[in-house]
Amino acid sequence: MEKRGLFLLAALPILAFTLAAHLFYGFRPAEIPGLIAAFLHFEAQSYEEAVLLFQRVPRSLTAIYVGSISATSGVVLQSLVRNPLASPATMGVNAGAAMFLVAGALLFNIGTGLQGAAALAGALAGFLSCVAVARFAGRQNDPRGLSLILSGALVSMLFTGITNALLLSDPARRSDFLSWVIGNINHAYIDRLAMFWWIGAASIAAFIVLARPLTLILFGAEKAASAGVNVPLVSRAAILAAVLGSGSAVAVCGPIGFVGLVVPHIVRPFVGNNLVFALPAAFATGAVICLLADLVARQALHPYVLSTGLVTDLLGGIVFVVIVKRFYLSPSNRETA
Repeated sequence: MEKRGLFLLAALPILAFTLAAHLFYGFRPAEIPGLIAAFLHFEAQSYEEAVLLFQRVPRSLTAIYVGSISATSGVVLQSLVRNPLASPATMGVNAGAAMFLVAGALLFNIGTGLQGAAALAGALAGFLSCVAVARFAGRQNDPRGLSLILSGALVSMLFTGITNALLLSDPARRSDFLSWVIGNINHAYIDRLAMFWWIGAASIAAFIVLARPLTLILFGAEKAASAGVNVPLVSRAAILAAVLGSGSAVAVCGPIGFVGLVVPHIVRPFVGNNLVFALPAAFATGAVICLLADLVARQALHPYVLSTGLVTDLLGGIVFVVIVKRFYLSPSNRETA
């Protein structure tokens, strides 16, 4: 209990410090007071202040949105699927959202608003395709949910291949999506955030409402049902919120991978499996990781700027290997498989 409380108490100050670093790192110390005043009044009177207000602030807001949505969705998916590898990136959600958005933009020339709707439809299609392939492969004989993860990898590779083929087929518009398709937190996407933020907010609200019944489901469907929980309805509503929230994040800045995979493993040792505490911890931790990843992407090769997705993929790839080794390749798990 003490460890959980300390983690939750520290989460907000750490998030505030990380946000400040993301906003002000790189400026000269003498410029900071003027920049803080410009930030408080949201009025730019110099080039540096314009950079802060019209580049740094939009990037920070986007990073917080994408990180928090991806992380909380990962916690929910791992809890319901009961597999430590479950996340929007590994279950076809991100790849499906990206494919549908690119297909809608290139083939049907749809605008930004409809691109968001296409991303939501693609996220749902990616998840349902993952489930369909898993059932075809015999998911009912797979209590550890490994078939879902393998199916998600297959679906993601297929959808990503189609997305790349579409981009190659239209050289005139390829540049519009080259950085977006690998996940790129960019101030230019603030209009997308303004359009789609409410979807993520609705998903977070749904997670908060469903946190207690979802925690009861973790202790067993029969126990949850005996406590009055409508297990099928709660599970489907939570998965739908996770899928649509993740789809909205993709619609904003492309598929930022592995945040939803990594964050649950960071917060779980501190706050446990109770989603009442795990969800706010994941919200803050996901935002911190995305802010740090974008800061690294922005400063690592300065004055050149990397795509944030490259940084999160590097981090996530390392953690993915550790998780597979711990949960699937250790001697004790091989014996119980």
